[in-house]
Amino acid sequence: MEVKGKTIKELMENFLKEINKKVKTEGNSEKISTKFEVKGKYVEECIQKFAEKILNYFSRKNAVFENFELEISVDKKWCFSFSLEGKIFEKIESKISEIKIEKLEESVEGWKLNFSVN
Repeated sequence: MEVKGKTIKELMENFLKEINKKVKTEGNSEKISTKFEVKGKYVEECIQKFAEKILNYFSRKNAVFENFELEISVDKKWCFSFSLEGKIFEKIESKISEIKIEKLEESVEGWKLNFSVN
């Protein structure tokens, strides 16, 4: 699968939308908000850790996130700080057990991310 974005934030928004397409929700819902950070030596590592966190929220909390704010800082490592908003559902059926980041490219047009889902 592939997503694109002019900025890393736009890329991450499109990535989250693609992940959410693989999820079916059932029942009543209530709002949820959370914050977390992911760190990595490379941007790809941060995106991989983000995907793992999102899958964890699917399986453990039945949560689907729709909106987020992202702050990016770079020192010796990349740090993505997320503030997410979404909903917790009575039941979630996810067709994803794993997401693997395959390739990330930066060009004049922006960013392109290739990933696979199992």
